[in-house]
Amino acid sequence: MSDTWFDRVEYSWWQRFLINCLRAGSLPTHVAFIMDGNRRYSKVNSISRAESYSMGFEKIGEVLDYCEVFQIKVVSVYAFSIENFKRSEEEKEELFALFEEKMAYLLRNVSRLNEKGIRIRVMGDISLFPPHLSQSMAEIQLKTAENSEFCFNLCLAYTSREEMTQSVRQVVEGVADGSLLLPDITEPLLDRCMYSEDLLPVDLLVRTSGEVRLSDFMMWQSNFAVLQFVKVLWPDFGFWHFVTSLLDYQRQQPRLEEYRKKYGEFLVQMREWELSGLEDKFSEGTEVRQEEFVRKMKLKRRELLEEYSKAEAAGA
Repeated sequence: MSDTWFDRVEYSWWQRFLINCLRAGSLPTHVAFIMDGNRRYSKVNSISRAESYSMGFEKIGEVLDYCEVFQIKVVSVYAFSIENFKRSEEEKEELFALFEEKMAYLLRNVSRLNEKGIRIRVMGDISLFPPHLSQSMAEIQLKTAENSEFCFNLCLAYTSREEMTQSVRQVVEGVADGSLLLPDITEPLLDRCMYSEDLLPVDLLVRTSGEVRLSDFMMWQSNFAVLQFVKVLWPDFGFWHFVTSLLDYQRQQPRLEEYRKKYGEFLVQMREWELSGLEDKFSEGTEVRQEEFVRKMKLKRRELLEEYSKAEAAGA
């Protein structure tokens, strides 16, 4: 694997000019990508599917550089859906081999990730992968967990429905064991129980290939996101495609920000209405219980990652 994920893209004078112009306006904090079109790219260009997938992963490094120059702090990519486990054994083997190669590359370069303050998160049910892959996915998360300059979320074995289901399950278990009371269950609490935890919501969601659907990706986090459906296959996605997406974001952002503000005010009013009908003994201590519950949940998730990170070594 080349050092595309660390080497800087060289920008022409007109690209630098555009970057400076766009940086003068409002830019998203969290951008999400549905990297669609790899298989079609292999057919159109008469190359192997594995080669096309590899080019798609190299493209991630280029796009991360775009995000860095525009001072975007959080990037999420849809790399492998739970539905993708239904693909042929041959294709899954190709993808798993690619995941193994890329995880090994990131682990070899973990010192560079830490120098740049890059946190790697794998969002999804990694237990569905072979143990050696779960091990490397857990290890890279643990080794970059303290970084805060930039967050890169790899969504693997992921769907929004599964993410929401596990969030609700966490809260139900909290009520069952007495950690939470029913009045403690709020939308913000469910939000913090998602895989994304305390990340800011998605501001801009880009899907390549021309398909106009979300494919069960970050639907909870994208309720006020600007959606861009770009008619280009993922390996061909370039600087100009990204710039046009940012321009459209700047055009729509004021209106969406107003909707987000009004929705936030609505949630506050709803919460006040809910609490007004409860006895003080139920409403008191809600924030304390919620914070303690979230703290324990995050601790359990870290302990689970530590178990995964040791599993392969134990089995070796």
